[in-house]
Formats: sequence, C-alpha cells, structure tokens
Amino acid sequence: MKPSLSGIFPALTTPFDKGELSLPRLKSNIEKYNRYDLSGYVVLGSTGEGILMNDAEGLKAIETVRSAAPAGKIVIAGTGTDSTKPTIEFTNRAAEAGAQYALVVTPFYYKAQMTAQALEAYFREVADHSRIPIILYTVPKFTGLDLPVPVIASLAKHPNVVGLKDSSGNIATFGEILKSCPPDFNVLQGSGSVLHASFALGARGAILALADMAPGESVEIHKLAMAGAWEKAREVQLRVITVNQRIVGNYGVPGIKGALDLLGYFGGDPRPPLRPVSQEVREAIRQLLTDADLL
Repeated sequence: MKPSLSGIFPALTTPFDKGELSLPRLKSNIEKYNRYDLSGYVVLGSTGEGILMNDAEGLKAIETVRSAAPAGKIVIAGTGTDSTKPTIEFTNRAAEAGAQYALVVTPFYYKAQMTAQALEAYFREVADHSRIPIILYTVPKFTGLDLPVPVIASLAKHPNVVGLKDSSGNIATFGEILKSCPPDFNVLQGSGSVLHASFALGARGAILALADMAPGESVEIHKLAMAGAWEKAREVQLRVITVNQRIVGNYGVPGIKGALDLLGYFGGDPRPPLRPVSQEVREAIRQLLTDADLL
C-alpha cells in the first residue's frame, strides 16, 4: 500500500531580496502558512522558480522549509531536470536536505524525442535510484508535453512512484488517469480552478499555487468535498476560481508574488528574466483578491 498524499499542498513561491535567495523571508512565510490545516509544502516547483535556482540554493530552500514546517507536515521538493543522472543526484541530495518526496517534471528540452517510451524509461530510472518516493509531474503549459495516460498507468505500478501532479487543467484527462491507475496511487490536482470537480471524480489531494493566496479556502474546499458537502464546496470554489484563472493563469509567478505582498506574506520580485508586475496589474490583482473576499 502506497502512502496517502491527501489534502492541500501549497506550491510555494521562493522569496528573493535583490535577486538573492532570502531564507528568513521563506521561513516567515512558512510560519504564517502553518496556521492553516495544510498537509505540507512543495518547494522548488514551477511556482517556486526552481528552474531559476542553482542546486546549492535549492538545497538551502529545502532545509529551510523542513526546519520551519511542523513535524507532521510533508515536504515535497521539485527535483526534475532534463537529464537523468543529475535528476537522480539532486533528488537524493534533496532527500538528505529533508525532502520526503520528489516532484519530477517531464524532461522537455528535446521534446521531439520525448516519446512515450523515452519518458517511461526516464521516470523508471529515476524511481529505481531515488532514496525517496517519486511524484510524476505533468505541466504541458510549460513543457509542451503531455505525459500519456498509459505511461502514467504503467509507472503507477512501480513501488517507488507514489503519485502524479496533473497541471493540465483538463478534467477529462484527469478522470482518465484516476480510472487507469490503482486506487492507492495519489492523483493530485495541480489547477485550483477544478478542485471541486477533481474531488468529485475521486482525487484526494492537490498541489496548488492558489493555496499560496487562499490557503484556508483551498483547505475548506477539500474538507467540504471529503465530507460530501458538495454545494458548500462549490460555493467556495466559485468564489476563488477567478483568482486562480486570472492571477495564476494570466499573471503567473510575478502576479502570485504581487498578490502575496498584498495579503501580508513576502512575495517580492521574481528572479530575472521574470519581471515584477506593473502597478496597473497590481491594482487589478488587489481588486481580484477583494472580490474573492481574500483581502
């Protein structure tokens, strides 16, 4: 039986101060998130600008999140790269730094050669040599690749592959994955816009950028859904759906960080080449948060 990854995991942002990693601000954000009934934290994911950080910075971020999170909170680290050996090496270093699970994105640079067979072989080799369990990560809007459902179903049988984060936003595909995988395989939703629908289909958990801005509401949707209070869960989902669609979907990491500044967390500037949002966009974000009763 594979461990259950139920509940809500925020896809953390990474604070930078004048372009340099700010561990005190990361620690402060975690301490504020600890007030909510979150299942754990994801560090170095897409929202965390992990691709813009070097290994030493990444390991320090993992150590900081692990030290600031209570013992009962699960720490998941994004460890995937486009190369198999470095992914294995960084995954095992992340384990030493305190990560309990590795979130491994599909390699995508040579996407024309990333056939179903190549992708399955990559994940199998990583899982075979990783000291911690692997969570597959498919995020087509960034990689330009879909992880085929038959590949996911095959990898779900691997003893060291415990779940999948699906950030496609395609609820039909999400349902196909749930249908094709064993009941103990953790199929995690990566889009805050379709939480209600995902839980209705049978998902138990989610890794969300939305939970950075609306941790309480994300947890509430999950708890209400698990209790069968679907209409109340729907009401909360509809209240925050535009925040996810506009801030996460349109403004991306700079917008999420701008929202966090308004909400009392430290967002700060993204790391170049990403640029901070304009004052005009910041005001639009303020209105979106106000309309959703988050501000």
